[in-house]
Amino acid sequence: MDIAFIIPKRVNRGPVLVVLELVRQLLLHNHHCKVYYMDEGGELSFPCETEYLSFSQTIDFNRYDIVHTHGIRPDIYAFYHKPLSCKAKLVSTMHNYILRDLAYEYNKVVAQVFGRVWLWSLKRHDKIVTLSQDALGYYRSFLPESKLAYVYNTRSLDQTKVLPQALREQIIAFKGDSFLIGANAILTKRKGIDQLIKVLPGLPFCKLLVVGEGKEKIGLENLCVEMGVTDRVLFLGYQEDAYRFLPYYDLFAMPSRSEGFGLTILEAAQYHKRLLCSDIPIFRELLTEKETVFFTLENEESLRKAILYLKDHPEKGDCLYERYEQYFSPECFYRGYEKIYNSLLD
Repeated sequence: MDIAFIIPKRVNRGPVLVVLELVRQLLLHNHHCKVYYMDEGGELSFPCETEYLSFSQTIDFNRYDIVHTHGIRPDIYAFYHKPLSCKAKLVSTMHNYILRDLAYEYNKVVAQVFGRVWLWSLKRHDKIVTLSQDALGYYRSFLPESKLAYVYNTRSLDQTKVLPQALREQIIAFKGDSFLIGANAILTKRKGIDQLIKVLPGLPFCKLLVVGEGKEKIGLENLCVEMGVTDRVLFLGYQEDAYRFLPYYDLFAMPSRSEGFGLTILEAAQYHKRLLCSDIPIFRELLTEKETVFFTLENEESLRKAILYLKDHPEKGDCLYERYEQYFSPECFYRGYEKIYNSLLD
């Protein structure tokens, strides 16, 4: 198969990492891939041909069997440029819950305006892939069910990559004898990091390390001052390959208020880490109480009890890894997309 991917930018974020994983698997199975990106810059490199693509430029759709778009601009680009007579089948992967997540990131007006335009742009796609059964149910309200499918994400890591010595020493000194909670996330309200800060006063043996940047960072730092825990929270900003911090965490936290999937869960699994999750539908679908502990959103007592339980149950990390191997391995991921591609071509 010849597959073209269109992405916004070669940036180290979840949706683009998913494309990278898919390209790797397709190449391993002897398919041909090319990645088009719409913005220059970004630190990710792909093991295939890549090319800058302006919105006004038209690619040769008929050169490919599949054209696979990811994100609002690539989806709109494909709607606008796809020829009326086209050999290629057009696929989009939806990495979020459009209206809900845009409202968290911006506001409800932006969500309704741009979200509806985004949904409208999917009309010419042959298949829309979601990341879960829950998301598939969400999109049934907006899109024809015959066009919908779902495939669970995967994540494979180069565990030979380690942190620079100075950074390792900084983390070890900060951690001391504490139970270290780690969170790797873009710092937005949707990611729910504020909940971890609010519960720290009731957990004096814990510290929190946050890797990531975002518009909520200053607010989170002010919240640390308000809660009197500035000496127990360390913000390290954006870091390339944030999974390299996982060996230093005793517990990895996913306190999200909404999540398209949660690739960092799969990263934590490969390091056999204890995992704390907010009780939202996507996490309930992906995991069971054998592999994680769920806490009720905006409930400090529920969150505190979950952390206390995980402190005494390190075996949860091994259970999480077993779950990854069974449901989220690269091979499972590849087979899911291979089935979708072949169904369109057949």
